[in-house]
Amino acid sequence: MKTLPLFSRPALIFTFVTVLAALPTLRAGEETPPPERREKLREGGERMADELGLTDEQRAKMKPLFAQERAEIDAVRADTSLAKEARRAKAGEIHRKYREQRDAILTPEQKAKADKMRENFGKHRAEPAEKPADK
Repeated sequence: MKTLPLFSRPALIFTFVTVLAALPTLRAGEETPPPERREKLREGGERMADELGLTDEQRAKMKPLFAQERAEIDAVRADTSLAKEARRAKAGEIHRKYREQRDAILTPEQKAKADKMRENFGKHRAEPAEKPADK
């Protein structure tokens, strides 16, 4: 009896292709930002603090707020009893709560500058990235 090569079996090929096709979907379910993204966010926060001219005292007051916010958001992400939309909404509420607390630490000038920076950041995120034309 002649044995067929491994990849000529239709069921095996179908299973292999199905698993490959499902990988991006499985990957999209991961909600925890990768360490590189967290590092970029931290650096962006440091850059924003520098541009706002935060004092050492202001930075010291904000540090525990960031840690508390991170802990609450991580807890929401770990809560599998909530639907994805509910987790996202709850994380948004947490973020707004801590933004208000951080804004209370800023001077009026710093708050105005921070709002402008957030607005500009939001505009950049909303715009599609321009791709260079192929020549």
